[in-house]
Amino acid sequence: MSEATTAERLEHLKALCGLDWGLVANLTGVSLNAVYFARAGKRMNPRAAERLDALIKLVESSPATTPEGRREWMFEVIDGGESRIQWFAKLGRRNRVPLQGAGYTPAQLLGATQDGG
Repeated sequence: MSEATTAERLEHLKALCGLDWGLVANLTGVSLNAVYFARAGKRMNPRAAERLDALIKLVESSPATTPEGRREWMFEVIDGGESRIQWFAKLGRRNRVPLQGAGYTPAQLLGATQDGG
């Protein structure tokens, strides 16, 4: 089976919990237009695509079985007095660290050092 396109993943997220496109744009760190372009088959930047996949995994981890239940679960207040949506949004803002992997230092990006591999 081939990997789902970004458009298919966006539609899957919508079917899972019905989040509006503006909120999806905010949570993935792109503009609303970028989400519309991705839904039309254009590429989404890799960081946003990674965040989209992480958001889908979070929603799929919900114990709820209906889109409405999953949506309520996402907005439910958890430890720290914030909702899962707020918690997820803060992940991307915290030190601009990638969700997966160690990332790269500025020196590595400029080619001044090796990644140690």
